[in-house]
Amino acid sequence: MKKVYSLNLDEDKVEEIKVWLEKHNLTFSGYMNSLLEEQLSAMVLYGDVGSKVTVLNLMKIFKKMVGNLNESKKKA
Repeated sequence: MKKVYSLNLDEDKVEEIKVWLEKHNLTFSGYMNSLLEEQLSAMVLYGDVGSKVTVLNLMKIFKKMVGNLNESKKKA
């Protein structure tokens, strides 16, 4: 379920990102959701301080992020 949130972000940076997103037919909302999903995955994956960072785990996170962006692209 989606919910509206109010954030205070640097306007110049958001506008720069939106230019790139528009070129790739992506939405800012989808992009933010993807970042949150990636962050949550990383927190779960590396929640234990003793966990090792592996290329395979980073690739899994990246693949999931790309998938989320593509899903938001389909909905736009």
